[in-house]
Amino acid sequence: MHEPAAAQAGGPPTGRLSCTVGAGFAAIAKAQKPLDCRFRPRRGPAQHYIGIVRQYGIDLGSIRGTRMAWHVYGPYARAPLGALNGTYAAPTQTGTPGGSTLVGGEDNKVTLQPRVAQTVRGFNAAVGVTQFELTLSGSGGRRR
Repeated sequence: MHEPAAAQAGGPPTGRLSCTVGAGFAAIAKAQKPLDCRFRPRRGPAQHYIGIVRQYGIDLGSIRGTRMAWHVYGPYARAPLGALNGTYAAPTQTGTPGGSTLVGGEDNKVTLQPRVAQTVRGFNAAVGVTQFELTLSGSGGRRR
């Protein structure tokens, strides 16, 4: 079972995660989509992640280059590199309206809540994603 600890505390987010869903159909099965993500912690350097959306409740097949965004809640004041590595999924018991919160990372210590922000297409596709994986990529954007 997933236990979202940090988000339930009601504290401020430790950062934000923004992802673009890729349109790479050749190497990825139709039910999965590649992700390119940027984590911007409140403290520490920006981090670049790559990943794969494994499950979603909306039709991402007709959406190319869609952006998704989450508030990140975690057990750290300064996010270490690779803090978001891992698998994220909707909790088995959802106390959130719409059930769009995801929990994951190392020992399920990270909680992601979709940001209330509109994209160019008029919605945040993050609310329809129910499972994905993230892996730190490269140097993580240490230079600005």
